[in-house]
Amino acid sequence: MRRRDLLKAGALVAGLAVGGQTLEGTAHAVPGAAARISLAGTDGYITIPGRAPVYVFGFLAVPPEKSVAELTAAYKGKAQHVAPVLGLGQDQDVHITLTNLGLVGRPDLVDSHTIHWHGFRTPATVFDGVPEVSVSVPIERRFTYFYRPHDPGTYMYHCHFEDVEHVQMGMTGIVFVRPAQDGSPTLDPLHRSTSYAYNDEDGSTAYDRHFAILLNEIEEREHDADEQIQEFIFTDYDPQYFTLNGRVYPQTILPNGHPSLPEQPVSALVQVNPGDRVLLRLANLGYEQHAMQLPGIPMKVVGEDATLLRSPSGADTSYITSTLYIGPGEARDVLFTAPRFNPGARVSTDARGPHNTYLLKNRDFRRLSNRGVPGLGGMATEVRVYQTPLPAQTVVGETYA
Repeated sequence: MRRRDLLKAGALVAGLAVGGQTLEGTAHAVPGAAARISLAGTDGYITIPGRAPVYVFGFLAVPPEKSVAELTAAYKGKAQHVAPVLGLGQDQDVHITLTNLGLVGRPDLVDSHTIHWHGFRTPATVFDGVPEVSVSVPIERRFTYFYRPHDPGTYMYHCHFEDVEHVQMGMTGIVFVRPAQDGSPTLDPLHRSTSYAYNDEDGSTAYDRHFAILLNEIEEREHDADEQIQEFIFTDYDPQYFTLNGRVYPQTILPNGHPSLPEQPVSALVQVNPGDRVLLRLANLGYEQHAMQLPGIPMKVVGEDATLLRSPSGADTSYITSTLYIGPGEARDVLFTAPRFNPGARVSTDARGPHNTYLLKNRDFRRLSNRGVPGLGGMATEVRVYQTPLPAQTVVGETYA
């Protein structure tokens, strides 16, 4: 089986962004500036309703100045799922150092780890992360990957060592590349946005807020077998949980960095203002196709697999849909305009004030349950449109308590 933000001002940021906002490695795409991000691979546990904690492998952001021994002492056994969202700039030099901390729950395993840039046009295999033709990182060792991404869009990254197992165990994340035209003020004079999904040259992919959401499944029997040193036959794959950013509903609507989910810090909640143009960066690193819907809000697909939807002659081939199909190893860039706040509709209230709620969910009702537990669960989250304006978004997937 094979699968295939840019802050508006400031200096280079790498690693952890705290304060309940988001956990990501991100870099300011200044010409000549390099992104330097430090990740570690290890194991740990995540929380899923209806069962004991689930054993996982995963990546997490770590301080770049620490030695391997210091990182091992502080972070071994604290895997994060999903991995930090990585935001890069087009033609920006990117250095990502991966440290393999080893596994607490399986000290008998001596598995190496890699970072595979899923979907990237890679000119040199040495940094591609496929261990047969590049470099894998043994336990208590580190390796720095180099890449200079030329093509904007939404991608994925994952471990490619024993990849069927390590991907299902949780070593997965989203990486996106901002286009060179970002910051251009004249392309979208009516909408007044300077952020774009692609180099569209006409402002058609401009957005105000963006959110990165990774779709996946959890086959709990495989995770349990891995923890208990047992074999799992992948032809028996029949997942019980369906996740967005490593969470199931209602976990998905908790804010970033919620204390009840210490190893699942990345929220899937979408909080917007009326009239906002919203970019959803969606990617699927599970093994099944999913059909996502946002009832009440039309979705416009402007990019597929990090490719702007234009014909060879330049004609616009984007499309509007009510159901978004996304297969294993695929990515979609979807725009929608947030509706006006409607006080006559059902109104909910949170700490930010009154809002209308729309469900972003899987069309298949069997994927909207947490292992049969009553009530909505699984692959669903909320799009909240607020009456009181939210502040401008500063990082991808920002949430407001």
